Amino acid sequence: MKREHKRVERLPLQQRAELALREAVDEVISEHARLGLPLFVGKNGRLVKLSPRKVRDLSRSNHRKRLF
Repeated sequence: MKREHKRVERLPLQQRAELALREAVDEVISEHARLGLPLFVGKNGRLVKLSPRKVRDLSRSNHRKRLF
């Protein structure tokens, strides 16, 4: 674990920020799925409400690619 931390520290700030954002999004999706809450995301310039079922499906899949 410590080795991975050292590798991240060597990355440019922009890449570290992107990694942190992706991790935060993963945590939000997991939390909403666990609590059965809807999630609101921007899609094509509009705000879209994802049902708790859709959030649960996202938490089980590789949701990063779908949201970014």
